[in-house]
Amino acid sequence: MKHLTIKALFISAIAAMSFNVHASDVYNNCLADAEALIETAKTKGGTAAREMEQKTTVEACKAELATIEAKYADKSVGLNPASVMTPADRAKWSALFEAIDAKNFKGTRYNMASYYR
Repeated sequence: MKHLTIKALFISAIAAMSFNVHASDVYNNCLADAEALIETAKTKGGTAAREMEQKTTVEACKAELATIEAKYADKSVGLNPASVMTPADRAKWSALFEAIDAKNFKGTRYNMASYYR
């Protein structure tokens, strides 16, 4: 019985690590997509940026944003989630928010890049 429990703990630890790796991949891919869109808009214009293929969908990025907000769901009732987040999570949350805006071809950075090229 003891041997079976140790195996179960080991398997669950590996599964938890793979979920964390997958979540960070989505986060990093969202940021990378946004930066690529902004750079393309700067150099080639907004039309070329709209034609780019992206690694992740906006919905996947929004789901990642929701997981960050879910950590603070009980503390942020009636408040902006950023007001109760740790500084590290707030930085991740805001960067992801800006990336979602860029992936939707909106937001200050994308608009400035595509307009003033």
